[in-house]
Amino acid sequence: MDARPPLREKPLVLVVDDDLAQRVLVQEALGAAGFDTDEAEDGAGGIARTADLEPDLVILDVMMPDLDGFAVCRTLRQESRTAHIPILIVTGLEDEESIERAFEVGATNFLTKPINWTLLGHHVRYLLRAGETESELRAATLAAEAAARAKAQLLANMSHELRTPLNAVIGFAEFMANEGLGPLGNPGYVDCATDIKDAGDHLLRMINDLLDLSRIEAGRAELREDTVELRELVRVCLRTVAPQVEKAVLTLDSVLAEHLSAVKADERKLKQMILNLLSNAIKFTPADGRVELAVFTEENGDLIVQVRDNGIGIAPADIPRAMETFSQIDGSISRKYGGTGLGLPLTRSLVELHGGALELESALGEGTTVALRLPAWRTVELGQQAV
Repeated sequence: MDARPPLREKPLVLVVDDDLAQRVLVQEALGAAGFDTDEAEDGAGGIARTADLEPDLVILDVMMPDLDGFAVCRTLRQESRTAHIPILIVTGLEDEESIERAFEVGATNFLTKPINWTLLGHHVRYLLRAGETESELRAATLAAEAAARAKAQLLANMSHELRTPLNAVIGFAEFMANEGLGPLGNPGYVDCATDIKDAGDHLLRMINDLLDLSRIEAGRAELREDTVELRELVRVCLRTVAPQVEKAVLTLDSVLAEHLSAVKADERKLKQMILNLLSNAIKFTPADGRVELAVFTEENGDLIVQVRDNGIGIAPADIPRAMETFSQIDGSISRKYGGTGLGLPLTRSLVELHGGALELESALGEGTTVALRLPAWRTVELGQQAV
């Protein structure tokens, strides 16, 4: 239970101790300090009373017959209803081993005997304030997690509802562009159908990116790992972006290491990452510019997939903003080049899902270099392969 019951006027402290005199002294000191108290005379009773009362704090003696304080504390931490209740362990054992063990089983703090009765109330009050702050943080975290799950579910439902009619739009537009039922008459209609298909494809990619990002943020993303041959994957990516390169009037080169390892990864997600980096580079590189895709292994075994361009670049101070979801570096840039601002954040999330990292270097007016770094343990040696 994360919050004090609404009808409780004073904080309730449960005292668990097999020594009657000690229980009386603790309760008198706490009563004088403004707390309500209850008691249990052994470990089993302490566990039962804690579950029944859900007190604001438990003061727990270590040396008890049957169940000692360490066992009681461990049990309370394992139950969802009592896991977050502050526990103050009181012991006459002053050795470091006992103190370490108290924290290992989940104690919030400890006191050694003889107890300073004047300071006991202040100590309890401090732990309660800290507990309230922790409860607020825990409640906020749970609310955020619930919101993330709700968002992921909403986006999943929306993507399903949107993709069904969108696939029909894309399919019929392509059918019309290919004049499947015969000539459309005016050639302009073919261009219109092609534009509809391109717009539909773009919208579908946006929907898929949003869904992927929401799954990652909600902790629901999964990797379908397989051994991916990088040379073939690079060929596929280069063919995919070829129309963009031709339309942008750019030069696209690829440089692959002679002895290139395969990689253990989710092939669809790895392809998505590479295409995102290539598309960004193409979009932000003026006509007659150059984009280069390089794949190589560093001395430490890390695999690097690097995309370099000589485009408009990013000021170093703006790089953090470029990594934020839905962020655009500059209003004029966003109007000129468009985009949702999902590419880099999604790519970073996907490579981190693989245990890797995204590295970005850029200079305004000089170009940008973005690299996917996959850890050495993901590489799979297949020997020399033909390009």
